[in-house]
Amino acid sequence: SSRLGWGRCFARSARGHRPLGATTSSCSSPALTWAAFAPGTAQVMSSEAEPQPIVKVNSNDMISIETMRQPQQHACGGGYPNKPARGDGYYAGSKKIEAQGLNLTKRHSERERLTPNASGIVLALVGLPARGKSFISRKLGRFLNWRGHTTKVFNVGKYRREAVDPEQSGRSDFFDASNSSAVAAREAAAAAALKDAMSFLDDGGKFAILDATNSTAARRKCVMETVRDSGRPYTVVFIEAICDDPEVLETNILGKVLNSPDFEGLTVEQGMADLTTRIAKYEAVYETVTDAEGAYIKVFDLSSKVMANHIYGRLAKSILPFMMAIHIGARPVWLLRAGAGEANPQSPSSHGSNSQLSSLGQSSAAALAEFVRRREEIYWRNAGKPKEPLHILTSTMPRATASVRDLGTPHESTSALNPLDKGVLGAGWWEVECHGDIPPWDELKERHPEFYQDWVKDRLRCRFPGGESYMDVVGRLESVLVEVEMSTRPVLIVSHLLVCQLLVAYFKGIPIEQAWNLAIPKNTVIEVQPTTGGGFLVEEYPLLAASSSDGSSDEMPAWMLRKED
Repeated sequence: SSRLGWGRCFARSARGHRPLGATTSSCSSPALTWAAFAPGTAQVMSSEAEPQPIVKVNSNDMISIETMRQPQQHACGGGYPNKPARGDGYYAGSKKIEAQGLNLTKRHSERERLTPNASGIVLALVGLPARGKSFISRKLGRFLNWRGHTTKVFNVGKYRREAVDPEQSGRSDFFDASNSSAVAAREAAAAAALKDAMSFLDDGGKFAILDATNSTAARRKCVMETVRDSGRPYTVVFIEAICDDPEVLETNILGKVLNSPDFEGLTVEQGMADLTTRIAKYEAVYETVTDAEGAYIKVFDLSSKVMANHIYGRLAKSILPFMMAIHIGARPVWLLRAGAGEANPQSPSSHGSNSQLSSLGQSSAAALAEFVRRREEIYWRNAGKPKEPLHILTSTMPRATASVRDLGTPHESTSALNPLDKGVLGAGWWEVECHGDIPPWDELKERHPEFYQDWVKDRLRCRFPGGESYMDVVGRLESVLVEVEMSTRPVLIVSHLLVCQLLVAYFKGIPIEQAWNLAIPKNTVIEVQPTTGGGFLVEEYPLLAASSSDGSSDEMPAWMLRKED
């Protein structure tokens, strides 16, 4: 056969026109005309009694011509019977399933490798000192553990300080590329951290975060080769922190000097000068991550821009949106349970009073409005900016929406904040609002002992019959958490006991496995303030006086007596 090349459009008349792309010598048969023959082929007829060619188009759209004897009779004239116009398939989208093509390219093969959730992922930080690498590491570690992915941060600086006294290893001279003994010590610390990270993944960990500078392509290549040559099925993703904003840099440098053991015993001025010198030594050899090095996420100025390369699967679904959300801005987050209702909202007989708060609930809602008003005034005054609208998120339950009514601010209701769906259990005895500070596990044990035994074995993933598990709730809360992290203004969240347990576990950095037993008091605001290190300061403010049982009391709650910050 003679291959003619790509394309399959022939002239529409029997005048000897050749296929597009063919040379004169490639197709010299006279008076070629299409004839219906078989799927994927077209018989070319001629008026001469000689072997006739069959034009075939293979799965790669390549045209070939084979010779066969002209049939004695045929029912074909000129034209292109049953042949679609050339553009039809192109514009509608090909219906073929190709086994080759892009599937064989290097980049597509890399995507196939990275898209499935790998058995273990090394998230290797990259960046100059004081660019926020440890901030990112701590935030990611907290988030991934909360999502149920066992994660641990391995800080290479800590390994360095354990090997060499900080008074020596923390000074700028130790980071000079010409100091061979210091270079060897730093490489040994990095190797030890990576070894422990891989052992952590061997023991069942999902994400190992390597908090280090990894400032040169050679250093990063060493990380990649160490993981690859180990024979383990682990993936390396680089997270580069790039920061050129002078204000952010100054804040980061000051925070590092005030908190890092490297600068203990130095004045602030001495520490700032020494760290600035260290940064200059790194800048002399620094190389940014390139596409050729594989998967990466780049974060610019800890808030302004995120860039990604070869990020798929779980990384694209959870980590990338979270990385786009985090920032170093300070703003309070207020969290509380919905106010008390008049009756059990799950009882059919009380459905009509579902939206009614009890007198205690109304008192709590009024106190909430006053609390938020005072705390907002303090925040915006200290921020030195014009006041912006409060960002309010509630569940769709009427008690939750009624709890924010006195604020007079528009709110967003989302089912992601709704109570745990208990399925066929709990009807008639487990009220949505719950009377205690933790869910009624003891009563669940008495009423449904068989299910309780299953639940105790895996409190996070055991699903209530026809309902949800703790991790199901975490899954729908993820978008709320990302929205809260993204917000640059104060946020108020009104939800329910189990949901509040999970959110408080995140903010306090408590293992998600312990969330089921966290006490969340009623009529109490939990105030969350982000810290510069990537954590949160969490405080509780009872809205009503301790002696008040129905909302009526002559005493003032402690938060009203507190002097303004």
